[in-house]
Amino acid sequence: MFAPSTIVVLASLLAFLAMALVMVLLIRTTRKVVDNNAQLVEQLKKTPVDRIREDVSSLEQPMKMEDAQLMAWLDGKMQENPLYQQPDLDLKTMAESLGVSQRRIVRLLKSQPKYGSFGTYITEKRLEKACELLKSHPEYTIESISQDAGFPSRRTFQTIFKTRLGMSPSEYRSAVSNENE
Repeated sequence: MFAPSTIVVLASLLAFLAMALVMVLLIRTTRKVVDNNAQLVEQLKKTPVDRIREDVSSLEQPMKMEDAQLMAWLDGKMQENPLYQQPDLDLKTMAESLGVSQRRIVRLLKSQPKYGSFGTYITEKRLEKACELLKSHPEYTIESISQDAGFPSRRTFQTIFKTRLGMSPSEYRSAVSNENE
């Protein structure tokens, strides 16, 4: 079948490949350990007081802002992490996610003529997202746009959309596609 010298050569080749594979895996693991250790060393260089100061200062920033700054910050945070896309989003969840008190959010939104309330703010963000999707993704169904924008149901989406914009989502999509042609 195979000459003994061929079997020895094949066995040696397999042993070499196995060792090479083990070496590659060891190098990858070592790199991960070294990277993790470097991060830990950086954290350990900071004193506990420094870490607490960083945590406190990051929490205090939104609370120190004027309303206009806070509104811009809130809108920026909504761009980074669109919480409004969660159909069951409530004020408590949003406040906890952003590190801002519920009272401050309510007061801020009441001071904004465009919004006036938490519910209106979230609805406006969802409508903005829906309009963006209707314009940029004509292949999406109304149902999928409704879900992606965070509306609890297609019916709710269509009712709110028609009330706020004076046309159905389908009519809006047609109007927007006619503008682009």
